[in-house]
Amino acid sequence: MKAFLTGLAAFVATFLIAHFVVLNALPGKIMSTVRGKMMDTGIAPHSWTMSARITPETQSVVRPSPDLAYAICLIDLSDGPVEITVPSWPEYGSLSIFEADTNNVYAGSLDARAEGTPGTRRVVVAMKGQDISGAAGAETVTVKKPEALALVRRLAPTQASYEAAAALIPASSCAPL
Repeated sequence: MKAFLTGLAAFVATFLIAHFVVLNALPGKIMSTVRGKMMDTGIAPHSWTMSARITPETQSVVRPSPDLAYAICLIDLSDGPVEITVPSWPEYGSLSIFEADTNNVYAGSLDARAEGTPGTRRVVVAMKGQDISGAAGAETVTVKKPEALALVRRLAPTQASYEAAAALIPASSCAPL
């Protein structure tokens, strides 16, 4: 009986450790690795960067949609909140914000056809306790760690629509508040 209880205790302890690693530590490690690789390719924090149009030759992520134009902004809240502004798009479009542990903490429509979508979506990202007094009129998102990531997706199945999506990047911002 003692051997059975010892084995059961070992199983439960192993299960709890594996549960912690899979649900808590691993997502943060994945996001940290992705951010590091993006910075190694020259993506600077607080700037929107368009990915190349998705073709079989440009796929760096498994199964990105070739019909979407992607833009990404690496966010660093170490020195305070960051304000994101993104213009709407005449077809499907979305803005998502991911925490350091890969949790999607915000998703907003950029589809100008959808009811309630503003002409320009304005979101302030901050950590708990940071001063967001300059965020009046903006949606606010609170994250747990200073590293975060914003992702814009716009339906752009043709080269012309991809170029139109890329032309909106100068009208977008991702900068300290």
